[in-house]
Amino acid sequence: MKRLSRLVPAVALCLAAGFANAADRTVFRDDFSDSGSGWIDTQVADHKAKGIALYNNDGGYQMTPVDDATYGIVPAPKQAPGADVQVEASLFLYTGVGQGTGGVVCRHSDHGNFYAFMVSGSHGYAILKVQGGKAETLANGRFEGVMPNMADLRIGARCKGPSLKLMLDGEVVAEATDAAHSDGQVGLIVMGEKMAGTSAVFDDFELRAIAR
Repeated sequence: MKRLSRLVPAVALCLAAGFANAADRTVFRDDFSDSGSGWIDTQVADHKAKGIALYNNDGGYQMTPVDDATYGIVPAPKQAPGADVQVEASLFLYTGVGQGTGGVVCRHSDHGNFYAFMVSGSHGYAILKVQGGKAETLANGRFEGVMPNMADLRIGARCKGPSLKLMLDGEVVAEATDAAHSDGQVGLIVMGEKMAGTSAVFDDFELRAIAR
């Protein structure tokens, strides 16, 4: 996939792969080069998915919000057999003039209940718990970004029991402990303002089942 800024360094991908335990099992990988690999492909606004989600014909998967202040989530087409997972994807996020965010989710049972691992165009990151439609920040911080209103990195989450870890370019940057959600799916998430130009393009998705 051609990207507007830097490519994720190969060393970061190696670090990300190295974080997974050798006994962890890869369940699903996708570089989005095949538009038939199973992700939602709306081509038009889908208010059920709360956005436009499509293969962008440039080797990536693009998600654009169509509703303000609403989580747009697309579950992965293949899921791990249990709730202990590690999920990663390369992300190019452009937030225009708004406050857009993008990332990955685990233990998503519906749009009101899940854990989100997100970055913003203003170079913040956070682990969120959404329960009963209400969001709570479990951990947050800031990273160095190349340009304002953009994020270009590899984002990952490791959800094992009550332990939640957010990874950026293979490094654990935030951790939290929470037991509100014990099962559910993994997927991709974007949130923004429909008139602000928020857009998230994902690539090189990987889902691993964590060994107990």
